[in-house]
Amino acid sequence: MPVVFSPGEPETRPLEPDAIVYTTAQKVADLLGIGPSEAVLASADTVANAVFVTGADYRSHGFSTGDIILVYSDAYPIGFTAEITTIVSGGNNGVKLNLKDINSSGSATIATHVDLTDVAVADNTYIQNQAAFTNGKTSGMKRSVVETRIKEVQDRIDNITHNAWRPYLVSAEYLNFDTYKPYRRRYYTDYVGTVPLLFRNVQQMLRIELWQGDDYREVCGAEIRLKFDDVSSLSGKKIALGLQNGHAAVLEAGTGTTKWRGEIDAISTAQNFTDLINKEDRVSKAAVNFLSDQTDVATTFTLEGSTSPVAVHNEFLASANTDYGTGVVKLTSMRQGKAGEKCSIALNTDDVSITKASTVAATTTGVYASNVINVDSTEGFLESGVGSVGGTTAGLRAIFSYTGKSATQFTGVKTIAVTATGGLSADAIGTSVKQHQFGLSLQGGSGDQARLKDWWIDYEMGIIYFNNSYPFFEHNAVKVSYIYGERYLEKAIEEAATKMVAADLLLSDDRSVLIPEGSQNVDLGAKIQLFRKEAEELLVRYKEVVVFS
Repeated sequence: MPVVFSPGEPETRPLEPDAIVYTTAQKVADLLGIGPSEAVLASADTVANAVFVTGADYRSHGFSTGDIILVYSDAYPIGFTAEITTIVSGGNNGVKLNLKDINSSGSATIATHVDLTDVAVADNTYIQNQAAFTNGKTSGMKRSVVETRIKEVQDRIDNITHNAWRPYLVSAEYLNFDTYKPYRRRYYTDYVGTVPLLFRNVQQMLRIELWQGDDYREVCGAEIRLKFDDVSSLSGKKIALGLQNGHAAVLEAGTGTTKWRGEIDAISTAQNFTDLINKEDRVSKAAVNFLSDQTDVATTFTLEGSTSPVAVHNEFLASANTDYGTGVVKLTSMRQGKAGEKCSIALNTDDVSITKASTVAATTTGVYASNVINVDSTEGFLESGVGSVGGTTAGLRAIFSYTGKSATQFTGVKTIAVTATGGLSADAIGTSVKQHQFGLSLQGGSGDQARLKDWWIDYEMGIIYFNNSYPFFEHNAVKVSYIYGERYLEKAIEEAATKMVAADLLLSDDRSVLIPEGSQNVDLGAKIQLFRKEAEELLVRYKEVVVFS
């Protein structure tokens, strides 16, 4: 069995496999009646936005980023609570726990709300972690163990119910297309045919590929295709992806978790590039963030409801499948429909060819200066994105990103990859500027997703209705990618998950003494059985049943 192999499409799995969704460690602790850990004495006086504990207490009680702590003293008995933001060494003072402002006002500090002289060492200042489970070295059942059990239970519930209360990614689902009636729209129907998906509760369609007899036509996610040819000189070459807001992500050939390897053959190179785009855990690939300035890693951006920077795997989906040809990668935007046509791609090598893209070009009229590139016309270029400038010889083309344009200028230009002669400023007047834009193959009217145009979907039932665009009448004629899952986590699912985790913890509670055996009315063995029985009863009504008639 080879070490490197090409599975083609990723398997169906949670969009964020490591996310804790169905319950939390604290909810499990509340069910079991486990309180917070003991308070410890501060090792130094409280400062504006931080408290100090001894190294021994830090290791024993397992203070972690994101924990909520209670700080109180003899002089300030009511105390205050705050969230730990970072943990650093405090030198002779011990371990410094940096805190978020207690009233989330942003610029204010703890000193604004609390007299720091009241929470000094002399006043017996105590610090108590409000989390019942921590990652302390001597705390018995660790939070990491509890969270591992939660992840296992989440998968178990999804398998039992054949449904999900978190986003799941289906990367490749092959479906047959048949209208079961003469090809034309009839009374009571405004579609040619339908395709039911394997899963209901669709959150977003990512791809709908229609087999046309010799190739797939994409009518959902804007696409481009990369074909890797000669891979002998790809080391160090870069491929840049641009978004409409001017941020760009750079994918460089090389070794490491944030790079793609192009050194063996076209097939394995295409697969490794795909693995980086998808942040494939199978080969330990890491996230590549979008930046507004490639020289400053802090210039990321986040979306509403998230605290993590937007990365390539959040915006694009890649496939290296023989459906498209040897050494070919299909890359699609995860922004549905025409929104994906605002994405662009640029590269500084001629050993990778691009198809299924709209390519626009211009000619430079002035050298790069003051973050500006002067050209004869910017017509057809996106308002912001990425592009390349330079000759056609491999290695002599530079890549840049820009945030705006006028009729004859690209503005807000940032260098991504320089030319062999030293950068954009060395490019002579009269060289070519190119941009490859993602594209769709729609034809219904002006082309779009709508009930009277190409296609539309019943999201709850998971049924696609085809109108002006449709595939051949063949088996496996439709290939789809989508995200499904319930958008609301029902309290019954939360309760079932909490009780299943609690039963697992009690079952393995031989050494940590999570709950001491004493004079309780129900012994631990009976509690395990009761928790499991109640969880099973809760999940019965959520089981999806497929009926064939």
